[in-house]
Amino acid sequence: MDWNVSVGRTVWGDEDGGDEEDVPVGKASFRIVPDAGTIDLLDTMEAVDQEMMRVAEMLFHERPDLMRSAGMDLGSDLLLLSSMTVEPRFRGNRMGHAILKAILGTVARNIALVILEAAPLLTDDGPEEGTPEHAAAREALRRYWMNFGFRQAAGDYLFFLEAA
Repeated sequence: MDWNVSVGRTVWGDEDGGDEEDVPVGKASFRIVPDAGTIDLLDTMEAVDQEMMRVAEMLFHERPDLMRSAGMDLGSDLLLLSSMTVEPRFRGNRMGHAILKAILGTVARNIALVILEAAPLLTDDGPEEGTPEHAAAREALRRYWMNFGFRQAAGDYLFFLEAA
């Protein structure tokens, strides 16, 4: 199941009762794979797309222990956080953490394992892959998500075990 979540907030005008305005705060895109431990994840993910296939390969070839540690054989779900962005004016307050907590507390309540790739999105105005700026951004993302509770999985992948 693919999800796209947009987070906004109402901002009030001046103190004299100005008009309210809804402003964007951030966005997240993620996938939930129901009962991920009870299906053939490699065959299933191959039919979806390359991103999911890379995650399935990492889970089965490099870190098969993660599925067992998460108790995925009991029918829990897997969440792959594909992307998250927070508008610049709202950064610095762990808004990404708050968005992920909200996702885990609502639509993703049966999640046992969360996977993300701690790498900056490749955009026209972002750092080019392979540059020192890209490496610094990747390391900043790794630190940010490890502060949430993620741990190293393999390569740029991080994992978070959630009590389902």
